[in-house]
Amino acid sequence: MTTRLVLTSLLALAACSPSENNPVLCPEGATCGTPMDAGNDLGAVDVRTSPADVTDVGDGSLAPRDTGPVVSREVVSMTIEPASPTLTTRYGIAATQDFTAVGILRDGSRVNLANVVWAATPTDSPAGALGAESGRFTATGTSGASFAVTATFTRAGMAPLTASARLDVRVERESTAMGTTAPTPMESMRFWAAPRVSDASRAVRVLYPLEQAVMPANVPAPDVQWEGGAEGELMLVRLTKPHVEVRGWVRHTGAEFRYGWPVDGDGWRALLESDADVPLTVVVDRFDSARNEVVPSAPVTVRIARATLSGTIYYWDLSEGRIMKLDAITGARSLTVPNPPRNPADGSRCVACHTISRDGRYMSTELWGGDQPSAIFDLSASTITADPAPTLFTPGPRYLFSTFSPDGRYLVANRGNQLRLIARDTGVTIDGSNLPDSRAAHPDWSPDGAHVAYVANTNGTWGVDFSAGDLAVVDRVSETLFGAPRIIHRGASTPERPADAHPSFAPDSRWVAFQHGTNSRGARAEGSTTIGYPGRLEMVAADGAETQSAIVLQRASGGGFDSYWPNFSPFNSGGYFWLAFYSRRDYGNAQAGTRGTGRRQIWVTAVSNRPTAGEDPSSVPYWLPGQETRVDNMSAQWAPVACRTNGETCSVSAECCSGVCQRGTDGTFRCATPTMTECRRAGRTCSTSDECCTGLTCFANVCGLPPG
Repeated sequence: MTTRLVLTSLLALAACSPSENNPVLCPEGATCGTPMDAGNDLGAVDVRTSPADVTDVGDGSLAPRDTGPVVSREVVSMTIEPASPTLTTRYGIAATQDFTAVGILRDGSRVNLANVVWAATPTDSPAGALGAESGRFTATGTSGASFAVTATFTRAGMAPLTASARLDVRVERESTAMGTTAPTPMESMRFWAAPRVSDASRAVRVLYPLEQAVMPANVPAPDVQWEGGAEGELMLVRLTKPHVEVRGWVRHTGAEFRYGWPVDGDGWRALLESDADVPLTVVVDRFDSARNEVVPSAPVTVRIARATLSGTIYYWDLSEGRIMKLDAITGARSLTVPNPPRNPADGSRCVACHTISRDGRYMSTELWGGDQPSAIFDLSASTITADPAPTLFTPGPRYLFSTFSPDGRYLVANRGNQLRLIARDTGVTIDGSNLPDSRAAHPDWSPDGAHVAYVANTNGTWGVDFSAGDLAVVDRVSETLFGAPRIIHRGASTPERPADAHPSFAPDSRWVAFQHGTNSRGARAEGSTTIGYPGRLEMVAADGAETQSAIVLQRASGGGFDSYWPNFSPFNSGGYFWLAFYSRRDYGNAQAGTRGTGRRQIWVTAVSNRPTAGEDPSSVPYWLPGQETRVDNMSAQWAPVACRTNGETCSVSAECCSGVCQRGTDGTFRCATPTMTECRRAGRTCSTSDECCTGLTCFANVCGLPPG
């Protein structure tokens, strides 16, 4: 006790005698000329600590030599400064925010604390990370987010102190559309200074994306399209989320103006990576220079689901008679088989009615026209680009529509009005399969291999064209034997639309989507005239009875009868199945899209993987990026790829097994190890269920509730 009193007295005396070596150790309320400096890095050094316990760190300030029991026990509470800052990054340039832990001493004075452990949640966000020792947050500039910042200070023999703060990281990006000129400084100043006026008569109308559309978390950037505006006018396209704003300047250039802006790739990535589950808003501001007013369009909201779709989409370019393929991530388009075999009769190379094996290796297709020889291509072969591309067997078996078994060893094929089982490698029909041999069309093998759905009781002369049909299922009894058919939906239950067509099993094999309308076709050309047939998308339970009511996919069908040939992707991701189909509805405007042409284009809708009776489980669709808009496209078939391992290139974190996609020193985005190990939340990618939080299962490389 005597020693402590002496030390305290000496300290008080020194505190009232400021010097060059002891400039700031002044108790609160003292009149010695130099007040307590809250900027000192004390961790924790208070006014009752002996000068022998502090050291000069070389810049005139004092830092603790030893945060012993006497020192740390004097800190009774702690706060973080600043408490709720916003850190804004612009044009993708990294930015930093420093945090300070401030300790409150027993006497009420404040000191900056060293030896604090810092943390920020979420820990694996692509938006940035917090230095555990420095308290400096570095924002990457690639995405925005909210972070819970915590500081922990350990006190000897006492419970540690913690404090929290909130950090909002915002991203702002701005660019000018190619082919137009950026606003001059004067135009920019006038634009931002002008009042915003709501006037529907002068506002442009956004035509794409569609209001309330649902897109996956790695969909390629859309082309925002609108109508309205006059030559020379300046427009600003704005896509916003709470922590991101992406802006694109567009100037109306006259007759060739496309009334659109393909969203900047880096900006779109920032939107995809930020504010999960929060819709983004699209607005096009029109600058009325004559009135010096900015007139915004009505906002369009789009939701980005916690889902990732990868792999390749194979579709039929009907106009050119060829099968195209699209990279689901980049939207890059190319020919699937550049040089298919020629027709010996006339040299034509038309291919049609394709199907893809579930592993994406094989493509079965009809050659040269209706009821002509069919062939199977090995798409993984290095000779696929040869002229002609080799086939697994000499073209000879004749069939139209077909479907692979999940292991790719067999096909159920449709010729005329019968189904047959065919060996993949030889094309030979396997007798005794018990498959329907009359009035049957459009087979689809379930992902679990246990069933084949098809259209029964058709009234046409072949599987391409009929105006009545019921949805049926046959069960697989053994490897090459099938059971008796059972009807699961009567197309004729609605006499005005008696034709079911093109069934497709959901990834869980429990649901079947199909086309329901007046004909198996969507349209027919007669001379220079195209006759359209009404059709929409519906769905039924695969194990249901023929009396069950179908669930109408109203939102996917746009509320009308212009949606056809559905095909489920292999993904059960983000709480959705993802269903591709074609429609003759307008995509965008007449300049950049298909407005007014009636061309078939492929769309994708998110369908709830837990449908509720009586409720529409579908969502407003999005146009499949990468298609050629000047031709007719249909019959999209999706082949998956696994999530990407560390070191592989990526576009967003959802594609990576690790859940982290970050830019490397070479500027390339690659999958990387998270900064801290934690369980994966629902909607995050995974490689095994062990990586998912309790109660979740890794299904199709995404953590979620177990199917069923």
